[in-house]
Amino acid sequence: MSLYIFDMGGVMVGSFDVLPGAALRLGLPEAEMRRLAAPDLDDLMAGSMDAARYWSRLSAASGLPVSEDYWETLFAPKLDERMDGLVRGLRGLGRVVCGTNTIASHYDYLLDAGMYDAFDAVYASHLMGVCKPDPDFWRIILDAEGSAASDAVFVDDMAENVEAARALGLRAHLFDGVAGLEAFLGLEPDAADRRLEA
Repeated sequence: MSLYIFDMGGVMVGSFDVLPGAALRLGLPEAEMRRLAAPDLDDLMAGSMDAARYWSRLSAASGLPVSEDYWETLFAPKLDERMDGLVRGLRGLGRVVCGTNTIASHYDYLLDAGMYDAFDAVYASHLMGVCKPDPDFWRIILDAEGSAASDAVFVDDMAENVEAARALGLRAHLFDGVAGLEAFLGLEPDAADRRLEA
């Protein structure tokens, strides 16, 4: 049986990036906001730093007061219904799981909103203690699922994550939309749309 591993942000949901909004609130150019956000991001996603500590450190680095947890207050993801339908359809062909770099507040929001419901299981970086593209991220999932890398498919919107998964022997696809994914998986074109209409 095949194992399908899907990323969440940029694959299953859109409108999830809080940094443009945070940059606006802090009066920073977006590029500067991303530069300031980057150093502690892996620690936040791996669960070794909480949001309060993260924003405290960013405030110190920028010299600007941060009065709220932008990860929580600006998070407004939108589920892609076509992808949700595609994933639900794959559950008849194998086990389908989510492998996501995330943080506690985002995980809780998506869980409460039912946006993980299409999956058999969710592997979240902040609970695993490791985030993509660290090879241990996939090793933990493969071990937990009892799957060989050669029997697993991985879909992500970030090239570095796709390359890391391929290096471990997974069939990996850089997400470029539903049509490209359907072709990669050998599904009939517009299969996701037909599942939505059913």
